[in-house]
Amino acid sequence: MKRPSVSIRIYLGLMAYLVLVKLILTAFPAVFRSPAQASVFEWPLLALWTGLGLLGVWLSEKTGFPAAWGEKGSNRPRIVIPLLLGTGLGLLAIATDALTGWTKFVAAKMSLPTIHIAFPASVLIYPGGAIIVEVVYRLFLIPLLLWLVSTKLCRGRWQTEIFWVLAILTSLVEPSGDLGLRELGVGAMASVFLQDFGLNLAQAWLFRRYGFLAAILLRVFFYLVWHVLWGLRG
Repeated sequence: MKRPSVSIRIYLGLMAYLVLVKLILTAFPAVFRSPAQASVFEWPLLALWTGLGLLGVWLSEKTGFPAAWGEKGSNRPRIVIPLLLGTGLGLLAIATDALTGWTKFVAAKMSLPTIHIAFPASVLIYPGGAIIVEVVYRLFLIPLLLWLVSTKLCRGRWQTEIFWVLAILTSLVEPSGDLGLRELGVGAMASVFLQDFGLNLAQAWLFRRYGFLAAILLRVFFYLVWHVLWGLRG
């Protein structure tokens, strides 16, 4: 029997982490800030993320994406670049929030004390959330659409161009929720929107350049700075 590829083995390891998070947090459901946050860790959705992600990994191998982990000595950029980008974007998000107070505005609208999950549960939940976000926004959608449009419809042509169109379009999905910040002013809304867009587009680039693990690590590092460290202030 053929051994699964390194990308599939890494992806299954990430799904095992989500199961671990679910098992630990089953006894502490109140740690989530909203029912929507808790719902993405429900068993049926975990099964859905697993299936969609596996299909995405398989299709990514057919459409020119690199493996999630390379040969010995080639993996430093897969960690260092996400670390630097994630930390930088996290610090920028903190500065923006300190200047605009947009998270307090959102929390008040949701009748919450803060949008950030409390420590120490945050250290466990946010990396899991980073995995799920990547499956939903990129790991499944981009390889699937790239395979359908470039490989099937265009017979393998214009793969790079089509990828970047898909990267930009999918990177606009998450920031679209920031349009609700227009009550705080165009400047605050635009700042948050562009930062979220930049985060998503950087993840798409990392996915194409270094594989999906690097893309996930970028959001993990970003969440550790933005949600975990900044969340410690309450």
